[in-house]
Amino acid sequence: MNWFLRLGVPTAILMASAGLASDHDDTNALKALGRHDARITDFYAFTRGDRLILVLCTNPTIAAGVQEYTFPADLTLRFAIDNDSEVRFDDPVALATYGGTIVAPAHVKEDIVFEITFDESGASRMRMDGMHGQAEKQAELFTGLRDDPFIRAPRAGKNVAAVVLELPLADVLGPQPTLLLWATSKVPGTHGSMSELGGRALRSQFAENIPLNTTKPRDHTQEQGVPPDVVIFDTSRPCAFPNGRELTDDVVDLVGDTRVLANDAPYPTQNDVPFLTAFPYLAPPQ
Repeated sequence: MNWFLRLGVPTAILMASAGLASDHDDTNALKALGRHDARITDFYAFTRGDRLILVLCTNPTIAAGVQEYTFPADLTLRFAIDNDSEVRFDDPVALATYGGTIVAPAHVKEDIVFEITFDESGASRMRMDGMHGQAEKQAELFTGLRDDPFIRAPRAGKNVAAVVLELPLADVLGPQPTLLLWATSKVPGTHGSMSELGGRALRSQFAENIPLNTTKPRDHTQEQGVPPDVVIFDTSRPCAFPNGRELTDDVVDLVGDTRVLANDAPYPTQNDVPFLTAFPYLAPPQ
């Protein structure tokens, strides 16, 4: 089923009235084009009761003090969900590192897609594909400027351009409680179906994993020899990285990669401003 949810209010007005991939610096092609507005900084997936929340943050170059943001009209952002791939949880190393083991990585596919585009005024439009139930009546979408939720010292006091989607969890579940989730951005001037991919936090920005950003998850194992760069989320268990990703998950410390730890001083363990307890969950812009 395909349909469109039209949000006819410009992004800046939405902002005023108003759970990875912690990438931030891995998109050489986008940087060369000057398209920082298409760079994915973070992807979160978590639940609140019977609701699934997906958060995509973009553009790490927004200047301090900016109070309004307009998403470009040629930008396409997508959330993708595979709701029927089998995942095992019997390998402790894979469980701790990736959230589980995808049994057939070459079969990872987009069972459900949420595609967000923007008009010249910054108003957003969302297309849903593969949905069932009443999601079209119960989905909430926010697009606008928010505080950067990444718990890392260099991002304190910074803002990002965020997309937050909340909808009934039951409407995206397949025959099992486990979901594979990822997000992509696309702008003209870059090759392939995506300009950047965001999956599990603190993975694709490292030099050895840069190719994951422009390759579909189903091809990551065959082409790169690594598990697909997706968020594994067993929704029958509490959300805690790497099982999904909560806004409060301090992934820098949880992953413990020295390349990131080295410049995280003064080593924050929580966001510099409190998160909201209700939609859109991200803190207002700095």
